[in-house]
Amino acid sequence: MSSLSAHRRELKYLLGLRAWPGLLARWQRHLVKAPFTNEHALSPVLSLYYDSPDLCFYREKLDGLPHRQKVRLRTYGHEFRAGQTTILEIKYRDHDLVRKRRHRIAGFNPAQRAPDQWRIDDVETRGAFEALRLRYRLRPTAQVYYQREAYEGIVEQDVRITLDTCLLGLHPGERPTGRLLLDRSRGLMPETVGILEIKATRGIPGWIHEGIVAAELEQRTIPKYVTAVESLGLPQTMEAGIYA
Repeated sequence: MSSLSAHRRELKYLLGLRAWPGLLARWQRHLVKAPFTNEHALSPVLSLYYDSPDLCFYREKLDGLPHRQKVRLRTYGHEFRAGQTTILEIKYRDHDLVRKRRHRIAGFNPAQRAPDQWRIDDVETRGAFEALRLRYRLRPTAQVYYQREAYEGIVEQDVRITLDTCLLGLHPGERPTGRLLLDRSRGLMPETVGILEIKATRGIPGWIHEGIVAAELEQRTIPKYVTAVESLGLPQTMEAGIYA
């Protein structure tokens, strides 16, 4: 199953976890827990990011290009297991506007983590992924694991609010074991903060703006893929000629 989403606006904030219960209580009556989450609206998320041998997508983010893209494979679990819900995505960004081309892989096989094993029936979607695969010589570069608390609007059904915590940088194929979760060099942010993301296709509702003002939030975030690449030392490895 393939799709191209509408453009939506994304606002991101670093949020102290002590402030989250009060902010969530303020918004709770407008929200329902999102799909793929448990009774507490929580889900593990594991994303495998792809990049060129010279880390083109990574460098575009560092350079602050307003128009950029990235490719990732995402699952809602601790590893990419056979048969598990797995989604292949291209994320296009234009300033604060984001659009995604998605392909849900039916009957996922871990071998499909390799770009040359992607099998997409939809012609347009296949062409989009194939063009990027060939142009950038895409290969698995880094994984990001985190716990996500996710909600959707009850009335404003285009609204999505998520809080990501316990972010961890992993090499392709690694699993988030207890040892790695305790490895401070792999953590992508302090344990006392999370990344709050607010997404909407038809404008940000007033009740969200009121909460942002009340919590005195300022737009700021930690780019997950960029931070993972740096925590794994990939730029230094590439410069040393090892990442070939």
